[in-house]
Amino acid sequence: MSGARKVIIDLDVGTDDAWALWMLLKGEKTYGYEVIAITCVNGNTNVENVVENTLTLLSAMGRTDVPVFRGAHEPFVHPREKKAGGNFHGVNGLGDIEFGIEVDRTPLQQEHAVIAINRLLNAHKGLVDLIFIGPLTNLALAMKLQPGLLKLAGHLYIMGGNRHGVGNVTWSAEFNFHTDPEAAHIVLQSECCPISIVPWETCQRHAVPLKWRMEELGANEANPMIRILNAVERKIYGQRPNWMPCDAYLVAAFIVPDCVVKARSYAVDVELHGALTRGQMVLDHCREGVGHVRIIDDIDEGQFKELCWKTVA
Repeated sequence: MSGARKVIIDLDVGTDDAWALWMLLKGEKTYGYEVIAITCVNGNTNVENVVENTLTLLSAMGRTDVPVFRGAHEPFVHPREKKAGGNFHGVNGLGDIEFGIEVDRTPLQQEHAVIAINRLLNAHKGLVDLIFIGPLTNLALAMKLQPGLLKLAGHLYIMGGNRHGVGNVTWSAEFNFHTDPEAAHIVLQSECCPISIVPWETCQRHAVPLKWRMEELGANEANPMIRILNAVERKIYGQRPNWMPCDAYLVAAFIVPDCVVKARSYAVDVELHGALTRGQMVLDHCREGVGHVRIIDDIDEGQFKELCWKTVA
């Protein structure tokens, strides 16, 4: 696929990261792009767990041809906050479950993720799209190594932040941006390529019934990935009524641009100092339509479900 557009995906696996990665890799040939790197970052769990989870998923998919790079262990400025009892995804990011998968470690590279991002963007100027579905630490570090780096990218897609100040980890901040607000600030305030963001509120609006996810989409447990994700999501979702694979919504917007029903452009920044609002994404609502950041407000749920079916097929 030498002539295809290139993709780097940066993640902090996480079940929704797992769905996003699976969807992205399954769509390569059909939609005409090539995933050239998976970069791992501290977020839902520590980066060592993220690496292990990524290798486990690639082994289950039979996609150990894709290189994996270990990235940042901590946020850009402040140390990683310790969470009592882990978080929504479990301590290890995948529900703390043993899957019985023989893990192939071949994809793991010695090169650091930050160096790999710089190298690949310079090697394929203007041809690499970036999909970042965890904290933006790796990208901010890469940008500090080479000012103007993001001018070499085609498009940057981000799952993170919040449009109206609705939080999911504090009253006012979304998890990815709250984990490393300084990194998000560095990225969003840079001179760079076009940016598209799926914020937390969009994910809330497009939650899918958990019954559909488990009983229909997840019916074929002969598939190793379905078996893994069913086990994890049965545990972490419990009796919740809805399934919300936030990172997969972003990947859907990348794969099928027509999936985006409503989007608006803004100047965007991230609050760094507020006692109650640290990590909140702030939009210049007074100048709606002006700015290089496109906020994706709505996606076509029918097209999203179709991509889900293509993923598990």
